[in-house]
Amino acid sequence: MLFKKNYLPIGSVVGVKDDSRRLLIIGRQVFSGSNRVVRDYAALEYPNGFIDAEDTFILFDRSDIEVVYHYGYVDEVEVELDKRLHEVDEKGAGKEDDE
Repeated sequence: MLFKKNYLPIGSVVGVKDDSRRLLIIGRQVFSGSNRVVRDYAALEYPNGFIDAEDTFILFDRSDIEVVYHYGYVDEVEVELDKRLHEVDEKGAGKEDDE
C-alpha cells in the first residue's frame, strides 16, 4: 500500500545540494539553537552514523534534498505522525503569514 507523505521517514538516506555526503535521517522538525529556526530534518553521515559524543547533527530542509537513495520504513504509526507534523507545519505557515 502506498501512502502520501509530507516528510521522509526516519532511516531514509538522502543527498543534499552542494554536499557529496550521503545523510541518514534521524529526526524531523528539529530546532536549531544556533540559528533559532526549525529545520525539517536532522541527519548523520551515512554509513558512519553516530560514532562520537562530539558529533553534531546535520540540519536541513526538504528543499535542500537533491536525491533520495533509500526510503525508510513506513507503517500506519509513521503515516499518523506524518499527518501531525504536516498539521503543525500548516499552522506555523499560517502564523508567519499573519505577522
